[in-house]
Amino acid sequence: MPHVVLNGKTSIGEIFERFEPLFIRREGIILKTVDFFINREKNAILIDSLVVTSGGNTVFLAYISGRGDGVVIRLFPKMAVEKTEYVKRTLVELAKQLLTKFPDLKVGDTNLGDYF
Repeated sequence: MPHVVLNGKTSIGEIFERFEPLFIRREGIILKTVDFFINREKNAILIDSLVVTSGGNTVFLAYISGRGDGVVIRLFPKMAVEKTEYVKRTLVELAKQLLTKFPDLKVGDTNLGDYF
């Protein structure tokens, strides 16, 4: 499963408050986040995401959850979605946004290193 771990101290609530919609258009491809949802316990965020290509649209949920050493960004595990290059790029773009907004975070374990 594609994922990016960001190591460092922050809270899911703080991430939710500072998160901004993503809209990237490159060479006929659109990566977009539509809406954000936080759970009651404020330990997980769902991000309604969209990839538009000439081959069609892919709608999926990105998932940010807290863990002891930071946060993990991945696909929502209860949803089947094809793990295309652009779905993976969307996860990395979400991680890049967090790295910019929270400079104390650092990239930890990831299987998406080629996309950074």
